[in-house]
Parts: sequence; structure tokens; C-alpha cells
Amino acid sequence: MILLPAVAAPAAAAEWFPVAANLDGKPGIYSALPRAASPWRICVLLPHARDKYWWGISWGLQEEADRLGVRVGIYQAGGYEFLDTQRSQFTSCISQRADAILLGAISADGLNKEIDAARAAGIPVIDLVNGVTSKAVTARSLVDFGDMASAALRYLLADADGRPVKVLWLPGPKDAGWVNDAEAALQRRLAGTQVELVHGGYAPPEASSQMALVRKHLQSYRPDYVLGNAVAAEVAANFAHYQDRSGMKVLAYYATEPVVELVKAGKVLAAPSDGTILQARIGLDLAVRAIEKKPHPLRVSPAIEVLDAESVRRYDLSRLLAPPFKRFTQRPLPPPQN
Repeated sequence: MILLPAVAAPAAAAEWFPVAANLDGKPGIYSALPRAASPWRICVLLPHARDKYWWGISWGLQEEADRLGVRVGIYQAGGYEFLDTQRSQFTSCISQRADAILLGAISADGLNKEIDAARAAGIPVIDLVNGVTSKAVTARSLVDFGDMASAALRYLLADADGRPVKVLWLPGPKDAGWVNDAEAALQRRLAGTQVELVHGGYAPPEASSQMALVRKHLQSYRPDYVLGNAVAAEVAANFAHYQDRSGMKVLAYYATEPVVELVKAGKVLAAPSDGTILQARIGLDLAVRAIEKKPHPLRVSPAIEVLDAESVRRYDLSRLLAPPFKRFTQRPLPPPQN
């Protein structure tokens, strides 16, 4: 069953559950299946493999596939600018007769036609991490990035302690579902506060693109805080260190391995954790439940925890980060067994 009476801390890979999560809008506990009924073939589509955020997700998926006894094909599109590549990969998963598809979408609505086609073919689609607008997905394993941005903003406002502050906002790639959610929530939460928000512009979450935005704005603008995607926070923290911006504080609205290290070092003030490894594991478990027509929530979101210099030292990082030296490896979907 999904609901269990108590939470146990995850230990080994096979014992990551039960975990606290939001299940269809209500706080609860999620526990995974002990084993899949068959070695199902499951396609996984990720937007890119340029950073350790998605490396961690791919590692979590492979670990959970081994635990469940299913076979996965993991593909990455190369970046948020390559929507057509992800569409082609999705269509290929359908033509290869995958038993299910996990979709880390490049665009909130850019793959809705492909999702409809999968549903027509009887293939469950699990919305993984990024979020899509389609109502045809079978289930969702994700955390609302609006809630993540809100958690980061609450921390910022508590740190500001009622002072009027200037904030440089660096959200990430334009039209990505997670960015849209973060921006909408931020605008709602800013009402009535003493925050002057400067929008720093959109760019993919990669170092060169985010550094260009950071340099553009910080050479002429002196904000009290920078709030942004994890890569923006990383490069802004390093910029502040080398350009003697000691009065400027940096927050990310989600955490990655470099951000966690910067939080530990005191160079990033805080970042909420969305439990990316848990999202990957839960997403694969939801796919197996859907294939086997077993009961499951429609939406599962691991509990959000804000990491700062104090809390990061007691947080179970196996929920968020892959072990050292675990890189992304693209693997094709195995052929059907005779």
C-alpha cells in the first residue's frame, strides 16, 4: 500500500523508502513496490546531461531499475533549446513499444501531442521533475517549483528582517514548465513586501549562459541578494568572491551538488532541496504501478527541505545527490524479450 504509519530514514539503495511526501495534495508517506512483476522496458527522456542535477536523476533511475528488476533506456536531448530532438526521442520510444515513458520535459506544453499519441497507444507517461500541462499523463513525480521558489523567498525575507532589499532574479530557460511555476509563485509572494526585484533574463542552466547574465547585471547593479537557478547561484557566488561583493548574498531555488558545497562553505546562503533522487525513484515506481495496473497516487512530491549552513550537515544527501564520480550514461532501450 502507499500509506504507511511511520517514516524510516533511507539507508541502502534498496531501503530508500518509506519517505515523507505530498500525495495528491495531502501530506503522507510513500513506499515503493518490492519488485516488478516482469522486466518491463521503460523509456526515460531527460532534457540534457550538462550538469550533476540530471546526472543524479539518471543514476537514481538506474539504481531503482536494478532494484525493481526492470530495464530502462535513458536518453537526453542535449539542452532546453532542442525540443525537436526530445519530440523525436519520444516518438522513437512509442515506435519501440516501450511499456512506459518517464518524461523530464524540455517544454511545459511542447510535447502534448506526443503524450496524446502515447496514451492512444496504451503507453503510460510519467511526468518527471519538470512538469507538463498535458492532462493525458498517467502520474507525476515532481515538486512544484513554485513551492521551491516560495521556500527560497521566505528564507530571503527572514534574513532581510523587514529591510527594503534589491534582488536580482535569474530564473533559467524561457518557457520551461518549472521556470514558469517559479516565476508565477514569486510574483504572488512578492506582493506587500519591500523587495525590489530586477529580472536578469532567461538562459539555459549552463555556466557560460548564466555567467553572461551575471556579468551583465552585476557589473552595473549592486543587489542585496541574487536569487536564481542553481547554475546562476553557483556562478554568482564565485563572481561575488572574486569581485569583492562581500555584502551580496546568493540563494538558489533548488539545490545541486555544487550549490550544496557552496552552502557548506558559506558562499550560498540557502537552497531548497526537491529530493531529485527520490523523484527519480518514485517516478520509476509509479511507471511500474501504472504498467501493472496497481493503485497509485496521481501526483507525488517529496517533502521540500531548505538547506543552509546548519541544516545541510544533517540532511540525508542520498535523497538529492548521486555518489561521487557517477556520471550520466545514455543507454538505449533494450529490445523486447522473446
